Amino acid sequence: MSSAGTSGGPAGTRSPVPDGRATALVGRVAAIAAAVCYSVWLAEFVLPTGIDPVVSFLSELSAADAPFGALFRGADRVSGVLAMVCALAGLSGGSRGRWSSVLWFGVLLFGAATFADSFLTLDCMVSADAVCAAKERAGDLSAAHTAHAYSSAIAGAAALVGAGALALHERGSRAAVLMWALFAVQLAAMVAVLALLALGSGQPVDGLGIAQRVQIGAVAAWLVAVGALPRPWRRDPEALHRA
Repeated sequence: MSSAGTSGGPAGTRSPVPDGRATALVGRVAAIAAAVCYSVWLAEFVLPTGIDPVVSFLSELSAADAPFGALFRGADRVSGVLAMVCALAGLSGGSRGRWSSVLWFGVLLFGAATFADSFLTLDCMVSADAVCAAKERAGDLSAAHTAHAYSSAIAGAAALVGAGALALHERGSRAAVLMWALFAVQLAAMVAVLALLALGSGQPVDGLGIAQRVQIGAVAAWLVAVGALPRPWRRDPEALHRA
């Protein structure tokens, strides 16, 4: 009969509790990879997309009739999956607390909405096609085309909440100022997009494309911060032993 504990060590020794570092590493890599995929739209500056970045909706790059639609839809799809992986890793191996919980659920909702966005494809490029714009005004486009606006809005709202939660989680650290700056850029760009949409009665106008691209760029920077900052991935040792 062995006098050792079930862990193979001395009698009475408790099995070591996993510290979640492997899970955290997966989540951090997933967050940064999601940011990279979410930034694939930058390829529009070297590809003949047929739309004007100053005016167009960014989602027009993924439209059903867009020349590189499959590329941009695929990038969004992968970005959404990676964001969800990051969120699940954060919930299981990241920091525990009020603002970190809000952060992880924000990342999860952002990923789910972005994934849905990639399937709710615009029928056509509204800013570059007068017939498409007329059909949109008349309500003659598909349900997926219409639903795309809602999934995009959910993704944007989730990212904004997540950015605010990250800033609050980082309070007292040197990174907090930068996190609040990212939150402010997201918020200002979102307000500008909504104002320009109201000005154009829902149709693209000059400046809309710039505002939306600034917003998306700030969201990508937030995802990088989620992966790069150490505090969201630190676990309370006492919480680990209670797990």
